[in-house]
Amino acid sequence: MSKYRLIVALLSISVSLAHAQKSPVKAKDNLPAYQAINNESYENAGDFSEGLAPVSIDKKWGFIDKTGKLVIAPQFNPWQAQFNAYFSDGLVAVNTVNGKINGIAGNDPSSARWGFADKSGKLLIPTQFSANYYAPPHFYNGLAVIGSGFIGTTLKTLGLRTRYGYINKTGAYVIEPQFDEATDFNEDIASVRVGDKYGFIDKTGRMVIEPMYDSPAYFNDGVAVVELNKVNFIIDKQNKKVINKSFTGLSAFSDGLARFKENGKIGFIDKQGNVKIKPSFELSSDKTERLAFFSEGLCQMELGKPPAKNPNKSATDNDAANWISGKFGYINKAGKVVIPAQFDHAGPFKNGIALVSMYNKFGYIDTSGKFIIPPTFTNAGYFVDGIARVQGDGSFGNYKYRFIRLN
Repeated sequence: MSKYRLIVALLSISVSLAHAQKSPVKAKDNLPAYQAINNESYENAGDFSEGLAPVSIDKKWGFIDKTGKLVIAPQFNPWQAQFNAYFSDGLVAVNTVNGKINGIAGNDPSSARWGFADKSGKLLIPTQFSANYYAPPHFYNGLAVIGSGFIGTTLKTLGLRTRYGYINKTGAYVIEPQFDEATDFNEDIASVRVGDKYGFIDKTGRMVIEPMYDSPAYFNDGVAVVELNKVNFIIDKQNKKVINKSFTGLSAFSDGLARFKENGKIGFIDKQGNVKIKPSFELSSDKTERLAFFSEGLCQMELGKPPAKNPNKSATDNDAANWISGKFGYINKAGKVVIPAQFDHAGPFKNGIALVSMYNKFGYIDTSGKFIIPPTFTNAGYFVDGIARVQGDGSFGNYKYRFIRLN
């Protein structure tokens, strides 16, 4: 997260705006209004999780509840990435220690020391664990992935590396650090790396699928998408292929469908391996490909070159206006463009609302593509429990964050 500097000439204006009243802000064209949850604005902020959101006040991090009340006083590390930490299983990773550790400069992101606090702000597990500052650890299904010690950039050049294991909520290791990489447990199984291969362990640490795959994976509804020699296929928990088909570029399943690639274009299959959307979408980069997944029946998609006209399709389906290179729109599970390409960025739908951007401003749309809030903000987060984190709509300064809800 970059640091923001206010121009001195605007400082007095920003201070006054920081305490602006929380009166409703009416969107353009009589669209629904939004309203700030309190009168405060913040140096930085993160999204809500389990009813609390991190906020930065005087370069320290605390937490507010959904009414905007400060329930955990600002006390945690002033570094900007605390907003990456979120409550999960009732605990949040917090960082109170940085600087020099064992004589090694602490400006390496790996030098952060993490512990865990509860929703009262009480530090239940002291700040003793190493983790990359920009990827704080978190509890999931009662366990958290933790490294064995600080291995910064300098030591990595000597061939040393961190080993990963799992701790419980007392801070004790229940699976000793032994893996080169480890992921969260899902359906009581976790993907781990030993050397350059990935396998799967159970919650006792027993290897239930030996390391043999080339990338991490997770189980969902009893199946996982694995990769071997640049080919993907679907396995069950006994390491048996679910279907006798293999794919290239197969993603994890989301909303019942998984993305695959064929001849430079992507399509989608269901969990039985049936092609539900033929490969017809040509994307500009691997990055935009990774953004393509279904949520609530719709998939955000960078719509580049349109497919060849099909006389059996309607004029709307053939309309090249739905396809604008470099812009994002949405398709449905039939592969039809239902929200034309027009956005510079488009996120997944959550509870019927998606975050999109146009002309370097962020706003929100519904599943019909209609703006609920037009592009207004310089930065924004998703609505979580009806509340979204936004930055700079002009009413409280371009560098401040507030939290809003729809009226």
